[in-house]
Amino acid sequence: MSGSKRTTLVVFILLISGVILSAAPDLQNSPDVTNINDFRTDRVAFHYIQLVDKEGKALPERNLNRDTSESTLLIIDRGQLTLLKDGFDDPAQVKEKEKDYLNKIYKFTRLKDLEQEYYKLPESERTKPSSKTEPNQAETSKSTTTAGPSSEPEEKNKEFDLLLKYDDELLKSYAAEKAAHAEYVRTERIYGKDSPKTSSLRTRFEELKSKTQERKKFLLGFLHNTSVDSNPYPGDRKEQIFYTNHSNGAPDFYLHSTTPREVDGLMKGEEEVGKKYGQLFKTAVDRLIDSQIDKLYYYIWNRDMTNTRIKVDRFLKGKKVTVITGDSTVYTMIDKEGDGITESFFVDSPGLKFSWGKEVPNIISISNCTDQTILTKIKALGDDVSSGRIPKKVDKLDLAIPEEQILLELKPLLKNL
Repeated sequence: MSGSKRTTLVVFILLISGVILSAAPDLQNSPDVTNINDFRTDRVAFHYIQLVDKEGKALPERNLNRDTSESTLLIIDRGQLTLLKDGFDDPAQVKEKEKDYLNKIYKFTRLKDLEQEYYKLPESERTKPSSKTEPNQAETSKSTTTAGPSSEPEEKNKEFDLLLKYDDELLKSYAAEKAAHAEYVRTERIYGKDSPKTSSLRTRFEELKSKTQERKKFLLGFLHNTSVDSNPYPGDRKEQIFYTNHSNGAPDFYLHSTTPREVDGLMKGEEEVGKKYGQLFKTAVDRLIDSQIDKLYYYIWNRDMTNTRIKVDRFLKGKKVTVITGDSTVYTMIDKEGDGITESFFVDSPGLKFSWGKEVPNIISISNCTDQTILTKIKALGDDVSSGRIPKKVDKLDLAIPEEQILLELKPLLKNL
């Protein structure tokens, strides 16, 4: 196969892979005031994602730009939206962490590029390491060291030009040094070299020149004694942990909106939000999960009458169980480890226009659950359904929207929203 055909094939495979990946639902996409498409119908929904291991390290299979550990209770009551989040990370703080990492990787890359380019210079153009100092030091400006500070800016040559090209700190220092020198010379010409203003500007110029010399000395020292420790790699982007606040069962973020896309109430912090809305968060989540499990049991118990279908597929080391009920609600239970524990539980109603993300289940979306309270409810679901065991017989069920019934039960807790 020719090189051009091989390249075309690789590009084609990458494009196909990109399409497949982009088509997968982003289950880290949590409800937010900007992505909810319908505020008209009262409802309760719950989103939970846990892509963090026991040591707090984010798992590889994640969207790097979204929170790795967060749960969100969504309530729309009388057309007004309330969001309670647990494990919320402030986007401004996340951006600062990302900015810090990008700055580190930029500096690492520039130093690596400088190192490669530096040794392409002829040896006669490079400063030799000093034998009188530490191994990572360099002989710089010998004449100015013995004869006092020079009255001219740093002398440029091929070596210095290369340092300026790859080091922003040196470039800024040298630019400031040249500007200070120009102002100092102009003032000396007007007021004389002994005037207080000239002396002050001379001192300022010498300080900046010294700063330039120190940075130059550091860079040459690095180049004369490069090692892994002298320019440590900050790590790949996927290894970085920008989302550090993990869900623990207590809400730490509250948002209330009376008008779509606008925020009327906002509160952050577990101490304040958890104290005021912790009971509502726990009660609503428990009640929503219980009501959907009861509905699942009802349809399975009456599967022939309700035309309910069950499908079991292999999934990673375990299995995925899918139930499509008589009203087209889709229940999905995933045991990815094959240990008999259902870690993920999804409830989706495709007939509802309501959603907060493309292809994300719009009633319950629980992924990789580690919350023991929730696991107690869902961990046996996959095995029970796939084996035909129904531990709870539900003969009757109010087929009205369960979320409306939950809102009625929550009325006493909703009054302070």
